[in-house]
Amino acid sequence: MAPRGYKVYRYRNMYLTEADFGGAETDDLGISILWSMRQPGAMQTAQDKVLAWLKPRSRRRLKRRWKRRLKRRAKRRRKHGHQPCIPDEDKYPISTEPPFIETDREYVYEIDLDRKIFHINGIPFFTLECLPNDDDFLRYVCEDHYHNIACAPGCPLEHVYKRPAPPVIKNSVFATYHSSVCTGTYIALNDLLAISDVLSRGEHARVSLLETFIGQCMGMEYCVNERRTIVSIIYQFGLVSHNEQLTDQEWLTACSMANFAFIPQMFDDPSRFIYLKLRRKEFTWIREDTVVYIATYLDDERCLLASISRLIHEILEQKDNPGDYFGVAFSIFHCAIVKVFKDMHATTFSHTGALQFLPSFFADSPSTPGITALARLGYRVDPTLFVRVIEIYSSDMKTLDDWHCYPTVLLMEDEGTPTMNGVLPPELWQEVALYLRLRDLLSLGMVSQLCRDVASMILRRPHIRGHRLVVVSKEDQMDLRDTDCFLDASYFLVARGSISAILAVGLGHSQDIISIPLGFGYLIRSLRNPYFVLDEHGSDSDSGKARLVEALTV
Repeated sequence: MAPRGYKVYRYRNMYLTEADFGGAETDDLGISILWSMRQPGAMQTAQDKVLAWLKPRSRRRLKRRWKRRLKRRAKRRRKHGHQPCIPDEDKYPISTEPPFIETDREYVYEIDLDRKIFHINGIPFFTLECLPNDDDFLRYVCEDHYHNIACAPGCPLEHVYKRPAPPVIKNSVFATYHSSVCTGTYIALNDLLAISDVLSRGEHARVSLLETFIGQCMGMEYCVNERRTIVSIIYQFGLVSHNEQLTDQEWLTACSMANFAFIPQMFDDPSRFIYLKLRRKEFTWIREDTVVYIATYLDDERCLLASISRLIHEILEQKDNPGDYFGVAFSIFHCAIVKVFKDMHATTFSHTGALQFLPSFFADSPSTPGITALARLGYRVDPTLFVRVIEIYSSDMKTLDDWHCYPTVLLMEDEGTPTMNGVLPPELWQEVALYLRLRDLLSLGMVSQLCRDVASMILRRPHIRGHRLVVVSKEDQMDLRDTDCFLDASYFLVARGSISAILAVGLGHSQDIISIPLGFGYLIRSLRNPYFVLDEHGSDSDSGKARLVEALTV
């Protein structure tokens, strides 16, 4: 008999777990726990229970009692014809890690005595100092728009858990900010990047894909272990006051979500592209000209300006060459961008305000200013993009030198650079490149600097399963609005060589997989078998006008 739920006490960063193997409804366990925690002295009693496991003398007694309890449970299971699948005797209920939710039948009710918060499945709900009554408890536990268990927006503030106060920032942290020449504060992104306020088709595709990735991170799915931990990590990030208090997993999750916009946009089977693993550092240079700083409380002005100051100082310390450099302060919930311009005579900077990055869990749209900002920043021309794609391309050719052994490249090198190479305009080479599959496109980039520049322009577009995302399919996207998947799925018009198709990212079944790097693992996406859809003229696949649709689960 599997446990219906768990009661967990957290105290001094230790977790004491008690499994509930009875009860008709899991709600009964939650109501029972809430009732017990409303009693006078309940928090002190819970603290004493955890401390008993931490004291050597009482721990030995409790371990003996724990083993006897396991044996009695095994005996009862055998009596009723069940296999004695019980926890290992060596795995005692006290741990430095919270229990993992293994099936959709299990709930974890956590009494967080360190922060005085009542959690359900790793998601904070109520303050232990003012718990709701039984009826209100059932009313306020609901499902958000991403199908996670959540606290209803209408829950009175006196019951809602309290975030910690922002960190105290020393005035010395602002020294770099005040000593540098500022040309603009809280300015719009298009002014910061000197670009149009209207998105190009390429930018629109990048923005929509990033919205889909972030939406997938916000959805809890029971069959994918990595994803089931992301939602609780997002909530736990919001309970941290200072970034030095972040766990490695929380830092990696945040940095990975920021990095989605800047990694080469090549997504396929995990064996096709191997991304470099992130290592925890104060500053992470994700491009030659772009650095990320994981922060907290960017919606607090002092924390925002302190993060901007730290980014400016890092850029001035690390970069000597003239040019534009960008810093990204990122806290999952918000982001801010600073631009540092260096030349031979002076250094200036300008920055945005704090932009909302993560949509609300009760959002009606996947779009946020922060997602748009990072996607557009990542879409800028990157002189090193071609080399970065080669580095992650998982084949026998892992470096630029290895590509010189590829027969096509050898032939072109032996014959010398074609004379037309310098005559044909880049626009014509780009038209040729649009008809090439990815491997051939990378080979073309080895022919000359001009061809490499052309290939890099194509590689700025996201590629999924070898399909180049051309533009968002507005007609199909409108149909998606009528479903419950519009927050974490998108339709794209894509091309693969000379073949056009419609690709649905965020839909499908787990028959095949692609992946994107997510710090502590890969976020798995599955690929449904392709199927044909009649176009508006009623043609079928034999006419050559049918639209090929592939659905990707992200």
